[in-house]
Amino acid sequence: MKDFNLIVTTQRGNERACIREFINMVNAVQGPEVGLRRTRFPGLLLGRLEGDPVALCRRLSALAEEDPWGIRFVQRAIPIQLNVDADVLAIKEAVGTAAKGIPEGASFKIEVTKRGSDLSSSEIIKESASMVQRRVNLERPAYTVRVEVVEDRAGVSLLTESDMLAVTKLQEKAMKEGG
Repeated sequence: MKDFNLIVTTQRGNERACIREFINMVNAVQGPEVGLRRTRFPGLLLGRLEGDPVALCRRLSALAEEDPWGIRFVQRAIPIQLNVDADVLAIKEAVGTAAKGIPEGASFKIEVTKRGSDLSSSEIIKESASMVQRRVNLERPAYTVRVEVVEDRAGVSLLTESDMLAVTKLQEKAMKEGG
């Protein structure tokens, strides 16, 4: 799936159950139809949906927050806003495009996750950071530019903490609150 705009992760061996659970979650929030497929990487699913993947992930996070322990297989859902060839120049340009959404005075960081690629994460970050004229904050940034490289494709997104579904974080939050 070269034109993915969603990454979903699960534990190794739970891919089929994760797909079923994720589709049920999307249906529960009356989200758009989503196609998911397994990859050669255990626990990694690529998805494609019509519409805004960020909006879907926000709705799924709100659903998961109601009962984080009811989600057994989905670990994370990461929306992808731009999908480009996995080469440093294309990624750099995509980061520059995504970074236009960072308001003046806001901080950012770049995170790179690679699967099946020999690209250098540090080179991607070094080259891409030159495209963002905002303050870097590696500890508590207002925005994160996520670069997800899967073999010969790269997904780039500009996200805040609430823009992706992170079930483990929601479960940790529930434990702290006594849930």
